[in-house]
Amino acid sequence: MDLYTACTLNHPKVTDMLTLSNNLNTSNKKGWTCLMYSCYYGNENLVNRIIDLDPTTLFATNNDKQTPLMIATMSGNVSIVKKTFHVDILEMLDKLGRSAMFYAVLYNQEEILEYFIEKQANCNVIDNFGKTMTMTAISKGFQRVMKLLYEYENRHEKTMLKTTWSEKMKMTKNNHQSDENIDYHMEKLLKQLSLEKYWPMFDKRNIRYNDFLKLSEQDLKDIGINLFGPRRKLIMTIDKLNELRTSQEHSRS
Repeated sequence: MDLYTACTLNHPKVTDMLTLSNNLNTSNKKGWTCLMYSCYYGNENLVNRIIDLDPTTLFATNNDKQTPLMIATMSGNVSIVKKTFHVDILEMLDKLGRSAMFYAVLYNQEEILEYFIEKQANCNVIDNFGKTMTMTAISKGFQRVMKLLYEYENRHEKTMLKTTWSEKMKMTKNNHQSDENIDYHMEKLLKQLSLEKYWPMFDKRNIRYNDFLKLSEQDLKDIGINLFGPRRKLIMTIDKLNELRTSQEHSRS
């Protein structure tokens, strides 16, 4: 039995095999190391043992440029994520341009996302498909993740919006936000969708956030958004934000 299989199965003799190994950074054809397999299958005792034997294994990447931290995040084991965390690894990107925090969003790992927020990870990563973390959360309907991202982004930007996501939604509903704040909210949303070039079209027509949530695809065509891709992205965003608002209204009633 090779060492990778032993780590996958958490074989009783794997600890001895690890101790006898000359190089724990060796990998198989996919570029996976023993630590990566241990992270993926949640073998926490092996993760601890491997890192204790050779801390440099934290920095290895496989053929997809995934780190052990990304793999642990994908698998959802919070303890292993904390064990494989290192500040120099946090912002590393895989071959699709995604960081470990992006993985937390992509796989709806709320507790791990909160941990990365605590570590002040960069939430403005844009992957190779042009998607941000916020766009990913919206498209998948991960409401709690959306809320965490909005609150985190707002805390780290010098803006007049100092309230939480739920408070902003409530204020918008009751028309307590100033026009200036609503304008900013709308502009920021477009920026998160990588569609900020369309902001002047909305601004020119005095379209506020509440107005935006009522727009149809034909409305978007009428204001000048002629390309199908951006228009489709906006319609999906409108649908998801309306679902979120409805869900929050039901939870308060």
